Amino acid sequence: MKKLLVSSLTIILSFSATSILAEQKMDHDDMENMAPKAETSDQQITHSAIGTVTKVDISSKKVTLVHEPIESLSWPAMTMGFSVKDETLLNKLKVGETVDFEFKKAEQGYVITEVK
Repeated sequence: MKKLLVSSLTIILSFSATSILAEQKMDHDDMENMAPKAETSDQQITHSAIGTVTKVDISSKKVTLVHEPIESLSWPAMTMGFSVKDETLLNKLKVGETVDFEFKKAEQGYVITEVK
């Protein structure tokens, strides 16, 4: 009976130690490269479009455009407000003017990076 008890305790302690060791190895240090890549890559993609300026708001650093469909995003034509990366871009824009522009995804919406 004593041998059975000692054997049982040895087995139980072995399994407990194995579980503890396995848990300790789950520190997630190797998961640095597991961050969502879609957001990062979306922020690096530059999209091009053609649009007509309907409003320039210098105080909020935004421009509203009626843009043509944007294939790279599968967007239909629509009216949309954009922030600008550099507010000097706003000085180049006039209501009613049709422009080629480039933009990227930012933390809060899309930002125009260039106007041609």
